[in-house]
Amino acid sequence: MDIQLIKQEFDLFKKFYSERNLNLAILSLNKILKENPNQTEAIFFLGIINVQIKNFKQAKIYFLKLIKIKPDSIEGLFNLGMTNYKLDFLDEAIINFHDVLKLDDKNKDALNNIAKIYKDLNNFEKSKMYYEKCLSLDPKYINACLGYGGLLLKLNQHNKGLKYLQNGTGFIR
Repeated sequence: MDIQLIKQEFDLFKKFYSERNLNLAILSLNKILKENPNQTEAIFFLGIINVQIKNFKQAKIYFLKLIKIKPDSIEGLFNLGMTNYKLDFLDEAIINFHDVLKLDDKNKDALNNIAKIYKDLNNFEKSKMYYEKCLSLDPKYINACLGYGGLLLKLNQHNKGLKYLQNGTGFIR
């Protein structure tokens, strides 16, 4: 398949994907991979679609393949982390998010997800540390405000926790 045919197949994929016809979108991506097994964009989107249909084991395979080809793919590492989180492979997810931070030390989403995982593991001190680092980058980052506020409530720091929940939702006065 030459470059023009791959472009046409990607256009078909985008059309099917935008119409939420995931089966045809997957077929288009598989056609691309049949001709070019290392086409990273097709691999990435197959991972994303598998996450959307909650086939996390298959999504993980695609994200691992993507990272093998392109180890500095922040999107691949991040989505592998999210997939590992969904599969309850929390230690692996933390490693994946740390790999994201090696490439982008100001990645708020990776910091927030590490904090969330540590909170899930009842390691509240580490969770607090990562939420605080995330919020130092963006004090109004909604997900971190909500997570940190909830953590502070668990730690019986009610006034401070409510302040962060208010920052995250704007509902609490």
